[in-house]
Amino acid sequence: MRRYHTALVLLALTLGGLFPQSALAALPRDGKNCYIFVHGKQTTTQSYYDWGTARAYWRDPTGYSGGTIDVMMIYPYDRRSFYVVNYNGTAAWWDTTAGGTVAWQIVNATNGGSDNGGNRCAYSYTQGGRFIVIAHSMGATIMDAILGNSRPGDTYYNYMGYPLSTVAQRIAYVISLAGAHRGSELADAVCGGRSSACGFIAWWVASCDAATDWLQTRNDRAVNNFTNAPARNIWLIGGYRGLLASSACLSGEDDGAVQYASQFACNGLATTAYGNAWPCGNTFKQKPSGFLNVDAAYEDHFQCKDCSQWGQRIAVTDGVWSCGATRCPPGTIMSSGWATCSVLAQYGDQLQ
Repeated sequence: MRRYHTALVLLALTLGGLFPQSALAALPRDGKNCYIFVHGKQTTTQSYYDWGTARAYWRDPTGYSGGTIDVMMIYPYDRRSFYVVNYNGTAAWWDTTAGGTVAWQIVNATNGGSDNGGNRCAYSYTQGGRFIVIAHSMGATIMDAILGNSRPGDTYYNYMGYPLSTVAQRIAYVISLAGAHRGSELADAVCGGRSSACGFIAWWVASCDAATDWLQTRNDRAVNNFTNAPARNIWLIGGYRGLLASSACLSGEDDGAVQYASQFACNGLATTAYGNAWPCGNTFKQKPSGFLNVDAAYEDHFQCKDCSQWGQRIAVTDGVWSCGATRCPPGTIMSSGWATCSVLAQYGDQLQ
């Protein structure tokens, strides 16, 4: 880990001025920021019953970097704390064991309670703690449902008694990593909606359990049809390192599991084919406000969440990077080896 600590410091020195001030919050790094990690879909219920499985989700399987949480926690900006949510990743995003469990655990984190591994936020909400949710894949879908039903007047306000309004009141924002905001065409294939070839490939990913069923791109499954605009900003990071077999079954640029139209929460058809640096801009999202582009990286669906790939990073439409006094044009290469975990370590607490 020491070599990565050094690498991150160098990146901060050389790239620390790239974020435009309009995207940054002028906040002290005083140890009050707590990161709450919400994993994505699972093929078994193990992450619901075994917190260690949820924690392992964020580890680098190569053992090289340690993993996203490890890199973020060693970065010397402040005395950071974290909380890892575990829920049933085989259940539908609205289910009590999925979205309901996530909401209750976030409230527990903000109350100063410990996760099932004994980690707790250094400061509770009443003590001035600031809470940032890092959500991957289906985890981002769940956060859409929570934040889009957290205000009186929302269609499913505090659905089933879940404390959605409390979550929205207490968190600062969400950072979505390869979020399945519009579902996935692989879920369509698994549950019988695409060609037999794509269905065969997708069966190697997962069966058509409840989670997969509710991650289809169909309108009667799409989370955006059950929500209003999120009550807190959701910042979007996408991946474009596709996988040879599965990418052939996805429209446009993708990370091997989720297409850009979904990762960047685009309005219109969930199967629209967006190009490498040109996902939909911030004015063409599935909701009129609350979804904001960050950038994209040469990472596949799994590498973006476990810090196992240090590849190229590019500016995208309406992204946050500045080149001098202006926003970097889409396609600008920001770095040839800058992992999402490093971006989170440097800037995850400085968005608004």
